[in-house]
Amino acid sequence: MGPRGLSSGAMARKPRVEFPGAFYHVIARGNRRAAIFHDAADYTAYLERLERYRARDGCRLYAYVLMANHVHLLVETTTPPLSRTMQTLQFTYSQYYNRCYGITGHVFQGRYTAILCDRTAYLLELVRYVHLNPARLRTPRNPWSYPWSSHRAYLGEPGVVQVTTAGVLEQFHRHRGPARHAYRRFLREGLPQGHEEKFYETVDQRFLGDERFIHEIAHRTSAQRDLAVRPARLAFGTLLTAVAQLHAVSAQGLVAPTRQRGLGPARAMLVYVAREWGGLSTRDLAARLHRDPSMVSRLYTAYATERDPRGEARLKAALTQELNTHA
Repeated sequence: MGPRGLSSGAMARKPRVEFPGAFYHVIARGNRRAAIFHDAADYTAYLERLERYRARDGCRLYAYVLMANHVHLLVETTTPPLSRTMQTLQFTYSQYYNRCYGITGHVFQGRYTAILCDRTAYLLELVRYVHLNPARLRTPRNPWSYPWSSHRAYLGEPGVVQVTTAGVLEQFHRHRGPARHAYRRFLREGLPQGHEEKFYETVDQRFLGDERFIHEIAHRTSAQRDLAVRPARLAFGTLLTAVAQLHAVSAQGLVAPTRQRGLGPARAMLVYVAREWGGLSTRDLAARLHRDPSMVSRLYTAYATERDPRGEARLKAALTQELNTHA
């Protein structure tokens, strides 16, 4: 067993934690990253279903954005669990899509991702992150005029979906006009940030928050046995630094898109521990390392075939020492 729940075995998918008042960042992707929306009728069909099942289940929707091949939602549940809302939404949209395009099979890529978030700490930043998604495309879209997000709801414009904006706007100002002005400024300030990896560096593969938040969830759900409390600082960035120090190489070089001689063993170990200890997917690692997924798979296989037990032991010891230092 490694530090704070790290193990040498593969990390199985964890059961979802659901309770009234839970706040989730939901991401649903097209199967094999294929497009799930082709025209305005498709986007509208999804939004109409989103509103129908949101209203049925009493969810609060704080933000959404529909991109061509994926969806982001910020959802707070009431009594019905998130799974009820999302399963019906995904199923009925898939029926619509297959009927419209005369195809069969999966529209969405497996189970949607639902990250249970500390709303107090992350609501504002997540709303900004979701609304700026169009600006992060390879060919950027103007997020202020993008028609398939909830950004306009924060400016007072009506839409298909009822969006809960008051709680966010009140954090900027108690009067609606100045609050909206401050909200627009807040979004503009976030434009240079690009992709925010911190929103995906989860604890126990499911939670975005600190140890206090995880313990609160465990207490609220009586799920202490199921929750492996692993701080977010044992995410990719921590593993990257530790592997770089172990191999006496540059952390920046390990993730650089250019090839540098002598970094192969360190990069292979990084891929392995990030997969096995950090729970990251091959696709996630490919993006972080600026490599093709096929290359990441080869690095993983190469290291798994000839692992370095002594190096792993030193790495675990370094990680454990860091945790104890910051505990």
